[in-house]
Amino acid sequence: MQIALIVFDMAGTTVRDDDAVNLSLQAALTAAGVAASRDDINEVMGMPKPHAIQVLLARHRGEAAATAAAVAAVHQHFMAGMLEHYRTGPGVGECEGATETFAWCRAEGIKTGLDTGFNRPIADAIIARLGWAAAGLLDATVTSDEVPRGRPFPDMIHRLMTLTGVGDPARVAKVGDTPVDIAQGHAAGCRLVVGITSGSHTAVQLEPHRPTHLAASLRDVRELVIQLKTEAA
Repeated sequence: MQIALIVFDMAGTTVRDDDAVNLSLQAALTAAGVAASRDDINEVMGMPKPHAIQVLLARHRGEAAATAAAVAAVHQHFMAGMLEHYRTGPGVGECEGATETFAWCRAEGIKTGLDTGFNRPIADAIIARLGWAAAGLLDATVTSDEVPRGRPFPDMIHRLMTLTGVGDPARVAKVGDTPVDIAQGHAAGCRLVVGITSGSHTAVQLEPHRPTHLAASLRDVRELVIQLKTEAA
């Protein structure tokens, strides 16, 4: 069965930001008196950011300290840093082959969707800066604040399927660089669940989460889709 929709993660998969998500979240937590390491933050990478913050606050300061007010304060700090970075930071760009891959999808009649653990303001800042929407490369986008549940739940993929008119998850590929991307793809029943090894996690870190495939680049994702199409012919 051929792929009709590819759902791409943003930061670390299609968006290059010099590890800004990790660094910005670390800075926001430090301002709140929480010394979280890069590995601590990578464990929650890809989750909706308020939930990730709640998990980290509870882990480092106890459940009682992870109040809604505390989470909101850290999230506001993180949001301000990320918006500024994505609007003006010199290290922001697309991951190698992103525009090329989106254009290839368009030529092949494959719908292109983006999903992200960011909220809509940050996602829009990224998409505007990289020019993807203006170039007509994206069919649909969804953010974690627009669905009842973010990753690892399948809600964002289901939303993108509705927006693009793809009803069968066996015709969907999910591509991301974190364990929760992989869990989300499996939860949605996607035919391909591809772990990108050039982002926040290595192949060794992603393999235990059972991606159907690992890919070093977005160009490798295209080859997987072509291979599946050839096998179905």
